Amino acid sequence: MKKLLLLILFPVVLSAQFTDYFNDFSTWYGDTNYFVVDSINRLQLIAPQQSGNVFIWHSSSALLKGQWQLDVFMDFNPSSSNYANIHLSSDSVGNGYLVKLGGTEDAVSLYKITDGDKDVLIAGTTDFLDSSFVEINLLVDRDSLGNWRLEAKYFQDSTYTLQGQCIDDSYLTSQAFGIECKYTSTRYDKFFFDNIKVEGYSFIDTFLYPNQNDIVINEILFNPIEGDNDFVEIINRSDKNLCIKGLQLANYYANQPSNFKTISEKYTFLQPKEIMVLTKSKETLRYYHPLAEENRIIELESMPSYNNEQGVVVLALDSIIIDEFQYHENMHFDLLQDVEGVSLERLNTETNSWHSASQQSGSSTPTLVNSQAQALSPPLKVMSLMPQIITPNNDGQEDILSIQLSFPYSGYRGQLIIFNSQGFPIKTLINNELFGTDNTYFWDGLTERNEAANTGHYIFWLEAIHTSRPSIVEKQSIVVGR
Repeated sequence: MKKLLLLILFPVVLSAQFTDYFNDFSTWYGDTNYFVVDSINRLQLIAPQQSGNVFIWHSSSALLKGQWQLDVFMDFNPSSSNYANIHLSSDSVGNGYLVKLGGTEDAVSLYKITDGDKDVLIAGTTDFLDSSFVEINLLVDRDSLGNWRLEAKYFQDSTYTLQGQCIDDSYLTSQAFGIECKYTSTRYDKFFFDNIKVEGYSFIDTFLYPNQNDIVINEILFNPIEGDNDFVEIINRSDKNLCIKGLQLANYYANQPSNFKTISEKYTFLQPKEIMVLTKSKETLRYYHPLAEENRIIELESMPSYNNEQGVVVLALDSIIIDEFQYHENMHFDLLQDVEGVSLERLNTETNSWHSASQQSGSSTPTLVNSQAQALSPPLKVMSLMPQIITPNNDGQEDILSIQLSFPYSGYRGQLIIFNSQGFPIKTLINNELFGTDNTYFWDGLTERNEAANTGHYIFWLEAIHTSRPSIVEKQSIVVGR
C-alpha cells in the first residue's frame, strides 16, 4: 500500500500569496460595510453599536507550506463575549483552521473546523491576552506534512513566544483567509488589524479514482471461527494507480445499499493488481491468519455486518457502487463438512465465479494471491479446457477446471454436457444458454447429484446453434484424479 504525501506526488498545486497593509480595502468580501481603513492605515471594525458577529474574507489558497503573519490590536481585555478569530484557511464548505484570540482562557489557540464543529489543536498560554488592551504580532507556520507551529509576541517584544505545536493534515486545500470579530455593544469599534502577509499553496486533486469494476471484491470471510473477525479483500484489477480516498464498504438493508463505512479518509493508493484487506482488527486478523501481510491490511473503526448464511458485500465511492457480491453459504464446495472459517475466493478478476479457499492454504488467503485463482489464457479454439488434469480435493492444486468458449460471432445458443468414460452424462454444465463471443465457466469436479466425480476420463461435449451461421459441435476430454 502506498500512503503518499501530496507534496511528494506533486500532481497540481495552486500557489498563493497576498499581503495587505490596508492602503485600500477593495479585495475583501463579506461584511465589509462594517470595516474601515483608519487614519494610520489599519483595518478597523466600525459595526452597529450592539452585540454582533461579523466576518470578512480574502481569497487565498495558502495552506501547504503556509505562513500567516498579521498584527492585531484590541482596545479592551478579551473575554468569552469579545474576541477575534483569524481564519487561516477555509474551503468551499467552511472546513479549515483558525486562530482564536481571546475567550475564557485569554489565550492564542489553534482550532480545526469540521462541519461547523471546532476542535482545539493547540491550546495557547493561558492569560497571554489578559490585559486591558492587546497589541500582538501573530505568526503561524504549517509545513507540507501537517506540522503546525503557533507563535505570538507583544508589540514591544523582540522575539516570539511559542504557543504550541501539533500535527494535523486533515485539509489540503483552501479558498479563503478570513477575519471574524465577536463583540458586544461596547466593543463595536475596538478591533484593529494590519500588516497581513499570507503565503503557501493548495493541492488540487487530479488523481485517478476507481470507476465501476476497476476495483473488485476478491475474497470474503463472512463466517469466521470464534474469536476471528470478518474480512473483505479487494483488488485493483485495472492497469491504473487508483486513489481510494472516500472508498466505502457497505451491506444491504431493506433491499438497498446501507451502513457505509469509509475505508480511507486520506490519500491512499492502490497499484495495478495490488490487494488490500479490510477488517475491524488488524491484530486479530494477523493472529488467525499469520501469513497475512501487515502493510496490506486496512483497519476500519467498524465493519458492516455480514450474515453467516447469506448477504451482500458492497464496494462504493461516494455511495456510487463500484462492485458488489451477493454471497450464500451454499456457494462453498459441497464436500466440505464445515464451512466455518472458510472464505470464498474469486476465481478470476475477469469473472464473477467463486469457490471455497483451499484447506491447504488454511481455508483463507487474506492479502495473498487466492488459493483457487485461475489464470485465463487467450482461447485458441472455440472450446479450451485448462488444466488437462484436475484433482478436486480442495487442496488448492488443480482443484477447478476452467472452460473458455470463444465464438466467431454473437448469437450462438447451446449446451455443454459432461460425460464419463462409459458415455453416461454426469453433469449438464450449460443448458440452452445464449452465449457471448467470449465466455468463461468453471467445473469443481462435482456431478449433478453434488457427488465427487470418480477418477478417470471425462468428455466435454459442446453444441451451439445459430439462426444464420453454421452450428458448432466440439468435444474434448480431461482427466479427474485425486
